Amino acid sequence: MTGRVLALAVAISAVVLGSAAATLGFSAATNVERRACADRNATARDEVAACTIVLNDPSDPSQHANAYHHRGIGYLRLWSLDRAIADFDAAIQLDPKFTYAYAARAFAYCSKGEHGRGMEDVEQAIRLEPQSAEMIATRGSCNESKGAWEAALADFTAAIRLNPSKYQYYNSRADIYRDHDNERAALADYASAIRLSPDNVASYRKRGSLFFDKNEFDSALADYDMVIKLDPRDKTAYAARAYLYEQKGDTARAVADLEQAKKLGWKN
Repeated sequence: MTGRVLALAVAISAVVLGSAAATLGFSAATNVERRACADRNATARDEVAACTIVLNDPSDPSQHANAYHHRGIGYLRLWSLDRAIADFDAAIQLDPKFTYAYAARAFAYCSKGEHGRGMEDVEQAIRLEPQSAEMIATRGSCNESKGAWEAALADFTAAIRLNPSKYQYYNSRADIYRDHDNERAALADYASAIRLSPDNVASYRKRGSLFFDKNEFDSALADYDMVIKLDPRDKTAYAARAYLYEQKGDTARAVADLEQAKKLGWKN
């Protein structure tokens, strides 16, 4: 899995998991397995295991569409795409208007490079919820993964218009701007994402990397300081900050950060 695809995976999983957790629920007859199956904070393996128990319980089949969807998300997180698709198939068969199952299956197909099937699914999701920023952002990610960056840019812009409070959309649009040399627009979108979610480490990582590439070392250093504050185990941030300290002539701090990066597993 390439770093770019991994970034898309994180973005889409956040959209699908976040919306599904907020809008889809199990019945009041809940138990530990049902809660774990729907728990967005559970590990992927725990989510899959719990949902499997729910699916093996014939006492309340009305919950099976949700359970297939959540288990499919678990498989997505494990990057087991064929199993994820099979579960989304089952969820859609049980509930043909299950918007989030179409969106999640679209992501799985696009991740496999089957963009035609992915786009069919995401267009169906948009038909079911034409004003859903999440569905349009999902199409944006599929368009981006197949190289249709202008369409992706339009999708993320539309998603922002529909839901301007979702920092992930700004990050996604900024990534496209950056990849196509519109650094000013990228920096503006990363700044918007940080204003919306000041503890969102992804935006600091992305903006810090951009400042690094632009040789704007003071700005890059400030962003990597925040990355390390928010995620003290980010070995790449320590390595980058070591280089920045070296460029500023602060040898002691550069050596300390490089040693920490190596302790965390960074290799030159």
